[in-house]
Amino acid sequence: MAAPAHDDPPGPHSVTTMHWCGCEACGPGCGEARAAERARDEAPGGDDYWRVALAECAATALLVLLTCTATCAPSAAASPLQRSVASGFVVALLVQCLAHVSGAQMNPTVTLAALVWGRMSRRRAACEALAQLAGAALGAAALRTLLGLPAAETCATVPAAYIGPFQAVALEATLGGCLALANCAAWDARTATLKDSWPLRIGVSVAGLSLVGGELTGASMNPARSFGPALWSSTWTSHWVYWVGPLGGSVLFTSVYVRVWRPAAAPPRKLPAQP
Repeated sequence: MAAPAHDDPPGPHSVTTMHWCGCEACGPGCGEARAAERARDEAPGGDDYWRVALAECAATALLVLLTCTATCAPSAAASPLQRSVASGFVVALLVQCLAHVSGAQMNPTVTLAALVWGRMSRRRAACEALAQLAGAALGAAALRTLLGLPAAETCATVPAAYIGPFQAVALEATLGGCLALANCAAWDARTATLKDSWPLRIGVSVAGLSLVGGELTGASMNPARSFGPALWSSTWTSHWVYWVGPLGGSVLFTSVYVRVWRPAAAPPRKLPAQP
C-alpha cells in the first residue's frame, strides 16, 4: 500500500488543518505517517472474504503440518529448544508469505485481538476463525497421512500431569495475551517507521513464548493449533484449556493496550495565519 505524497506546505497568509499523526511534530512526511497509521488500522484483504479465508485456511494447515512434523519426527526426539525455534521460524515463514493477503494470523487468539483493536468487522473475524479451524483440521489430516496416527497423538497439546487445569488456563492466558500484545505493538502507528522485519518480530515472539510454556502446556496459544490434532487423534483431555486460556488472555491484554497504551487521536488543530 503506497503512501500518498507529502502534504503541501502552507503558503503565506494561509490556515492549515493539522491532524495527529503519531510523530512528535507535524512537518514534512507527516502525510506518510498518517497513511501508515490508516494502513495499520485496516487488516489486509478488505471485504474480499473468500481470498482472506482461503489464505488463512492454507496458512493454518501449513502451520499445523510443519510445526507438528518438527515435533513428531521419528528420527530423534526434538528438544524444547528445537521445537520452539522450529515453531518460531515456521510462523515467520508463513507471515512472510501471506501477511499481505490476509494478515497471516493463523490463530483465533490473534484474530480476536484484531477484532478488539478494531482492525476488522465481526463478520470477517468469524470468517477467519472458521477458516483457521478448517485449516488446522486439514493440516492434522495431512500429518496423519504422512506420519501416521502416533504423530497426530504426539502433536496434541495436553497440560503436564503436575499442573492443574486452572494453572494451565492461567499459563495459556498469559502466553496468548503476550502474543496478542506483540501484534498490538506491530499494529500501533508509532511503530510504522521501524525498519526491522515484521515476520521475524512475530516468529521470535512465538519462539520465546514456546520456550517458556512448552513443557507445561505445550504453549499452544492457539485454539486452532490444538483443535486439529485433537480432532484426528480423539485427544480431548483438557481441550477446553486451549480455548478459554488464549482467548481470554487475548481479550484482556488487548483491551488494556487499547485503553491504556494506544494514544487517542487528538482533534484537528489550526495553525495561526502567517504574517
